[in-house]
Parts: sequence; C-alpha cells; structure tokens
Amino acid sequence: MYKHLTIFDRQTIEIQLKRWASQKEIAIILNKSKSCISREINRNSVKKKWTNKKIYLAAEAHLKAYQRRRRAKTQSMKINLNLDMKFFIIKELKRKDKMMSPKSIADKWNKDNNTKITHTSIYSWLETGIWNEYKFHLLYKQKWYKKKKAGAKEPRIKYRIPIEQRPDYINNRTEAWHFEADLIVSKKWYKGALLTLIDRKTRYSKIFKLKNKKSKNIMNLIAWVKEKLWIKSVTFDNWMEFAKHYLLNFIWIDTYFCNAYASWEKWWVENLNRIIRRFLPKKTIIDHVSEQKIRSINNIIINTPREILGFVSPNQVHFAKSNLNFN
Repeated sequence: MYKHLTIFDRQTIEIQLKRWASQKEIAIILNKSKSCISREINRNSVKKKWTNKKIYLAAEAHLKAYQRRRRAKTQSMKINLNLDMKFFIIKELKRKDKMMSPKSIADKWNKDNNTKITHTSIYSWLETGIWNEYKFHLLYKQKWYKKKKAGAKEPRIKYRIPIEQRPDYINNRTEAWHFEADLIVSKKWYKGALLTLIDRKTRYSKIFKLKNKKSKNIMNLIAWVKEKLWIKSVTFDNWMEFAKHYLLNFIWIDTYFCNAYASWEKWWVENLNRIIRRFLPKKTIIDHVSEQKIRSINNIIINTPREILGFVSPNQVHFAKSNLNFN
C-alpha cells in the first residue's frame, strides 16, 4: 500500500544527500523505489539566493508537499471548478442587507442553475483554510465534530449467550424441541409483525401474528407456547426485539444468539421465512393479514412432505416425537 513520505523520511534524504549518497542508496535505506526518491528531490527542492542552485531541505520540502496536497484537495472541489458558483457564494456571503446562510445560498443557486450544490459543500469549502476570510460573514459557525475513536462497546443485548456455546446435541440435531426464531416485518411505520418458530430436528413450525414488536410481549408469547410445543431452547438473531430473552430462562428455556450478519447460523428459520414470503410478498402489510390466513399458510407448510424427512411431513414427524396435539 502506497504511503506518503514523512518528515523523518525527508530528513533522512537531506542527510544522505549531504553525504553524497546516490538516489539508489537512499531508496534502499527508506525501502522506497528509486523513482519515488528522484521525484521527491525534483519536486520539493528549493532555490537559494546565495547559491542560485536548487538544494534539498527537509523542512521546506515537507511544507511544499503539504501545501500541494492541500491545494489539490480544494481545487478538485465543485465550487473551485465552477467560477460562477464561487463568485456567487462569495457575493451572497458578503451581502450586508441580508444574513444569508449556506442553506439559503445553496437553495437560491439551485433554483436558477442546473449544477447543484449543498450547504455542507459550502461549509467544507470554507473550512479548507484558503477561504477563511469568508467564514466570518456567517451568522452561526458550523460545528465540525471530530470522529470519536472506536472503543469497546457494551453488548446491546444483555446476558447474551453466543451460538458457539450451544451444546453439540443441539447443533447436531440429535434431539427435538430446540427451536430457531425470527421476525417477518412490514415497512417501518407499521407495528405488526410475524414471529416464526421452527424445530431444528422435526422442522415443525408455528407462525404467530404480533400486534407490536415489544420484546416483553414476544417473550410472553414464547412462554405461552412452551407448554404446548415443549420448547427447550431457542436460537435468536441480534434484533433488539429479542433483548429480553433472559425472561425465558426463568421457565427453563435456554437462549442462544447468532453472530452478527451470520444468518446461515439459523438457516432453517431463514428458509421458513422464504417459504412464507411466497404467500406474503415483501410489500405485504402484515397488519392487514388475517389470523385465519396465517394459520392456513402454516398448515400448508407443516403438512408438505420434505425430502430431508424421508418424504414425510413435519407435522407427522413432530407428533410422532412429542405425542402432542397443538393446532
């Protein structure tokens, strides 16, 4: 990866040139290409009056390089490339009869011109340093916040047990009654959703319509279903709707969470959601779907023979395993 020369690199070049080292030798010392050293000396050397010859001085070379980079950044801006736009902004900033904000200036320009500009671009242009004199015409100074350094964040879901700690007998599907859970939602301004549950071994599924996505209500629903489906564990993803999973621990349901952006770790419920989407496409408003239709969709799914179950339906396998009756 290419890196710019630092002040220390330039000091090394200055010292080595004073020792009459060749450009190739300097390149080896700095682990750079010879063309890089040659270009640096040619571009950033300065002419002194008393010698009338170009000499390389690290401090001045570093300053020249910095100014060139700063100038290149500002020259590439849309405002600097469009002289009419630049003079218009300066003129509006200097107006004494009106206190024009960058938003007002951008709006006024955009109404009469095809080339559009935003107020953030005007602020960025003023912040480059070359146009500092015009910043003082602003009524309010824009605050430019420094990016916060990334640090250790607290887990969003408390008491979360990662999927890596899930026992092998669940991972290998040697026992039934271990479920995966997920949500199917409408557009964000609708509150309704579907809670989908599927047994990892028998592939028996249940779909429940939710009036809202509050975590406590979802956990209460799973607790109610527990006695009917004999749920022993549930694997969730990292939706905040599952944040109160620890409430299930009080009724002896273990909870596990997938890794972020790893939907394949609960593949069966994701596959169930894909099947449901055949009946309820993505633009469907779940609030408007009746309970009867949801039950009929679930009955079709659980009564369809599966190759992985030896062409037996999940309904038959589940009741053979659990001896339960839940419709």
